[in-house]
Amino acid sequence: MITNATATLLNRRPSKVLGRAQRGETVVIEKFGEPCAVIIPHPRKTSGAEIAKRLRRLKPMPDAAGAVEKIVKNMDDVSRHSYGLD
Repeated sequence: MITNATATLLNRRPSKVLGRAQRGETVVIEKFGEPCAVIIPHPRKTSGAEIAKRLRRLKPMPDAAGAVEKIVKNMDDVSRHSYGLD
């Protein structure tokens, strides 16, 4: 979702504007009615279990959720290993 905020609001109530971004909104900052900046939400890391949970809600292929969960877990294991986190 994209929302607008004024530079004045950002200056006076930064936590309100940043809160929108934390909730997943893209915030376009306007100064004198013209867009001058964009605040985008930071991408959230999604676990394999969360992806699988979302896929299980989809029909008619709930079996794909288990396969995707394994793939993502392997990806997590590889990245953890490559950064020396295991």
